[in-house]
Amino acid sequence: MCVGIPGQVILIKDKKAKIKQGEHFHWIDISPLDEEVKEGDYLLTYQGVAINKIAIEEAEEILKLMDSACNARVEGSD
Repeated sequence: MCVGIPGQVILIKDKKAKIKQGEHFHWIDISPLDEEVKEGDYLLTYQGVAINKIAIEEAEEILKLMDSACNARVEGSD
């Protein structure tokens, strides 16, 4: 299964964006996107490539669901 992870754009340089995902920072390729990307935007990413731009509300919901799934797995792994 493939999972796209949201990240917030903190810097743009050419067709690359530096994003923050949790406590981690990554450079990703934004060239596949048709729409303009600016600092503060949230992007759904997979393996170093931007899949699409998403609203902050959608990013927060995805991150909340991922956190819940991770915590459920840890609690249930006794």
